[in-house]
Amino acid sequence: MEKYSADDQPTDIRPTPDDFINYLPWACNQLQLDSTILINKVFQNEYVSSALTDRSKKAKSRVKLTQSRYDVGSDPDKESTSGLPQLLSSHKIVRISATFDSFDNLVEIKFIRNRHIPRILFKIIGLIIKFLPNVSKIVINGGMDMYTLYEINKFLNSSNITEICLDGSFLKEANYDIMLETANSLRHLSLSRCKIDDLVVGNIAGKLTYPLPASKSLFILNLSSNSVTDVGAKYLADALRSNRQLSYLSLADNRLTDDGVGQILDILIEFSLTDEEVFETRQRHMLYLKHKNELIEIMLKELKAGEFDKKMKRKSIRPASAASGKKGKLEKETSLKSIADPKSLANLDMLYYEKALNMAENSLGEFMDPYNSYDTLVKDGIVYSKGNNALCYLNLAYNNLSYLSLKKILGVLMFQKLLDRKPRGLINLSIEGNNLPITCREMSEIDDILEMGLMAHNRRLSASKKRPQSKTTSR
Repeated sequence: MEKYSADDQPTDIRPTPDDFINYLPWACNQLQLDSTILINKVFQNEYVSSALTDRSKKAKSRVKLTQSRYDVGSDPDKESTSGLPQLLSSHKIVRISATFDSFDNLVEIKFIRNRHIPRILFKIIGLIIKFLPNVSKIVINGGMDMYTLYEINKFLNSSNITEICLDGSFLKEANYDIMLETANSLRHLSLSRCKIDDLVVGNIAGKLTYPLPASKSLFILNLSSNSVTDVGAKYLADALRSNRQLSYLSLADNRLTDDGVGQILDILIEFSLTDEEVFETRQRHMLYLKHKNELIEIMLKELKAGEFDKKMKRKSIRPASAASGKKGKLEKETSLKSIADPKSLANLDMLYYEKALNMAENSLGEFMDPYNSYDTLVKDGIVYSKGNNALCYLNLAYNNLSYLSLKKILGVLMFQKLLDRKPRGLINLSIEGNNLPITCREMSEIDDILEMGLMAHNRRLSASKKRPQSKTTSR
């Protein structure tokens, strides 16, 4: 980067960490990275500029190109290398697309069709991510190794990244679940076309079981176009027993049959809890009550100490005059009499306790649990859950489903409609591409129930003037 001083002499300066376009290539040059960093800066899909840096050149020596997205035969994800030095062909290239919003804030970092992305690149991003608070999405579609996700996971909890898309990015070690181990802001994880099998799905599903961190944060999981069978569906069904956060699940274009899908659908309706689940729920409730009582005791001490300080302050401020001596003595005797009254002390303690209780409840909130008293019922001594009503979108397109799954889906929708809870449950379903009848009674009823669910959902969103982006696809 060049900057001219008052006497027109070029002066090299160090880019600041919030200047992603210039700082990342500069840092790579400083660390002598044996790669060429090619960055596309994109402004709202209107204009693209390219910045090139190479280790063999100084940081200030950078080739810049401009390119219109509307050129004939242009590809928005493809870098234009026309006019670049011939040394490009003899160097390793890392292609990055940096998307900026209308306020010139970096919002997305995309790694485009790279053969290999050096680990040091993610280390640098991890160091500067706190200076890029608007970055919310990372896309990688090639060039990863076993350390890539490890480095990303290290800065997830210190960033505002809510979406990671790894579609088409095969990773031999398949350690995708590492990003779900700790509490972070990740809400959307897309792993389409990653050659994921049942073992990998089991690792991911294991991190989505309540009360693990990811079970309280991840909303969207895309596992489409992989090699998931009924075994993987069973893993996901086990996670959905207690997970009440995941609202979007895509299993399109996998190897599921009626058995695997049936295990997921069985969790969306009433099911019995195991002894272990009942015990763990009661244990969590006891820990909640213990924490609540400890907080109440702390609040009580603070309230009583504050009241005592107020009394001492009033006594020190009150003047002692001869004219008011008799009246003050009478008031003092009356106050002592009231304090000595056990009933008055009990009432005062009760007032303190109620105030401390309200403060503790406002601080902790209500006891939230997938198997709380509102979402369970007891029949013949057996505790039943009313089913998972958080999953509202399920994509089962292009699997091996038959008419049996269609009947089961209808039963789930009728059950959720009857309970009419909030959230209601499934309001969007995709089952196209399966061996299903084109027209039948069950298909018509499914369409009607889903349409009613979407209408109810639209009414709730009408105040904020939002509309769902996806439509019902049940054919």
